[in-house]
Amino acid sequence: MKKFVAVLLTVVMALSIVACGSNGSNEKKSAAFVTFGLGGDFFQMLADQFKAEYEAIGWEASYADGEFNPTKQIEAAENYIAMGVDVLYIWAVAPEAMTEVVKAAQEKGILVVAFVAPIEGADATMVSDEAALAADLNKLAAAWIDEAFADAPDHSVPVAVFTCRTAETGVVQGDVILKIEEYSQKAKFVMEVECADETQQTGLSKMENLYTTNPEIKVFLSAHNDLGMGINAYFTSMNSPVTDYSDMGIFVINGSDATAEAIKASTEGKAPLRGTVMTGSVTDTAQEMVFVGTGLVDGSLSKGHVQQAGTVFVLDQTIDEYIANGTVKGFTADDLTK
Repeated sequence: MKKFVAVLLTVVMALSIVACGSNGSNEKKSAAFVTFGLGGDFFQMLADQFKAEYEAIGWEASYADGEFNPTKQIEAAENYIAMGVDVLYIWAVAPEAMTEVVKAAQEKGILVVAFVAPIEGADATMVSDEAALAADLNKLAAAWIDEAFADAPDHSVPVAVFTCRTAETGVVQGDVILKIEEYSQKAKFVMEVECADETQQTGLSKMENLYTTNPEIKVFLSAHNDLGMGINAYFTSMNSPVTDYSDMGIFVINGSDATAEAIKASTEGKAPLRGTVMTGSVTDTAQEMVFVGTGLVDGSLSKGHVQQAGTVFVLDQTIDEYIANGTVKGFTADDLTK
């Protein structure tokens, strides 16, 4: 009997050791995302989708509001470093301010992915060609302008560009969008409306001021979705000075479900926001983030990997596909001229 008990205890102890070893080896991986900021629908949707995509594969995931502020971003990143996450994504407002953070993370064995804005020393970088994306916006807007105003004299259709130059991305994209006349036979650039931030309320307020002085402007372009949504909100509000949107167009970069709803409404004559170009849909982008992070962890992607984003065109011709599938396949800038 004693011998049986001894054997039984030995087996139990062995199973316990195996179980402990198993738990240690299967400990959940974790990923964290220090966002650019959460001041708009697009930013919030991307952060939420990032979390959902990682949790779907069994990882722990979280994000922190970067508040469009380098100091806040550094604090958030340092907090994640202290927590010991496996992969840290940073969408830097000021990339040069994050180099020491990257070093500190890597010293703790944390892999760092620079998102949108490259950071020196990052293990991987997810970028789009900001100038090319802005050029795609101009092509999208130009196709609509030249068709909607086909009978207008060349370079006679007034266009205003709403910019926010607080980050390098906004500077690069804004400078390209200002060149809309180079893309459109009918467009006439008349004004840059500089904004201190890129919130919807700022877009609405700036549009209200602009309409009092320049009601003749019919087309509005912006690299910032929320500014464009603010412009759209001004013209679709109960107090709007305009109810006929047939000769009006708003075009932006990136967007959210609300942006898609506005574009859909424009096809029914109920809104002037007509199109957006995106660096992939929110879902596409979040899935690419997971692809890069897991690839770094399992070694299928090497240090220094660069993930280049494509362009998704959302307009009257593709809005139904986008709403149904969350993305658009097979439509390029070449299709705008067909």
